[in-house]
Amino acid sequence: MQATRVGDLTVHPLFDGTAIMNQGDWTGSDWTDHQHLVDPDGHVRLPVGGFLVHLGDHLVLLDAGVGEVHTEMYEGGEMLRSLAALGHQPGDIDTIVVSHLHSDHMGWLENDGQIVFVNATVHVAAADWQHFVHDLGDGRRRANRLLAIQSQVQLIDGDDVTILPGLTTRATPGHTPGHTSMVLSSGHERLIVLGDAMHCPAQLTETEWEFLYDVDPALAGTTRRRLLQEAEAPGTALLPCHFPGMQAARLVPAEGTKRWVLG
Repeated sequence: MQATRVGDLTVHPLFDGTAIMNQGDWTGSDWTDHQHLVDPDGHVRLPVGGFLVHLGDHLVLLDAGVGEVHTEMYEGGEMLRSLAALGHQPGDIDTIVVSHLHSDHMGWLENDGQIVFVNATVHVAAADWQHFVHDLGDGRRRANRLLAIQSQVQLIDGDDVTILPGLTTRATPGHTPGHTSMVLSSGHERLIVLGDAMHCPAQLTETEWEFLYDVDPALAGTTRRRLLQEAEAPGTALLPCHFPGMQAARLVPAEGTKRWVLG
C-alpha cells in the first residue's frame, strides 16, 4: 500500500484486515461494469484500517480499524503491526479522529476493555456518541466498549471544527447520524478522508447505490454527491477507507472529459 501526499503532508495507510461483502449489500446495484472489483466467488473484498499522518509535533490516527476480529465478514488484527512497520507504537499517537462508531472504524480504541492508544485524545461526533452509547443504537456491547474509552473522548459538535492546524472536520451524515469526514490541508491541496461516506470505487459513478448499513440511505446519497462535487475543485482528492490499496481518488481530465482515477 502506497502513502498519499497532500502538499507537504504524507498520509500512510494502516492496513488492519479485510471486509468480505456481498454484491447485494449495495441496494439497486448492477456490477456488470465493475467486475474488476468482484472476486471469482462473487464477493467484494474491501480493506479495513485507518490512516497515520504527522501534523507538526502531533501524530494523528484517522480511524482505528476493526481490531482482533475473525468472522465471516471481517478478518482483522493487523493495524498495530502496520503501525510498528512505520516505526511507531500505540503510545506515540496523541490524536485520533474517528469518522463513525461502526466496529470496523473503532475496533482498536480498546482491546479486552483496555485502552490501546493510552496517550491519545479521541475525537468523535456528538451525534454518533449519542446514537451508539446513550441510545444503544448498535447494542449494549458496543456501548460498553465505547464507555471503556470515555475518559479520552472529546465530542465534535457542529461542522468545520478545527482539530489541529491543517486538520478540520466535515459533517457527512447518512451512513451514521454523526458520520464525520476529515479534511487535511497543506499549501494549495486538500485531501478529504471520507470514512464510510463512500464504500467502493463503483460509487464514484454509481452515486445512487445505497449501502445496506447506511442508517439514512437517502441522506447518505445526498452527502456522497455533495462530496463528489466538492472534489471537482482543483487540488482536491478523496481518500476513502475501503478502496483497493486504501488509495485516494482524483478527478482528472481525459480526452476533453473528466474521469476518476485511483492513486
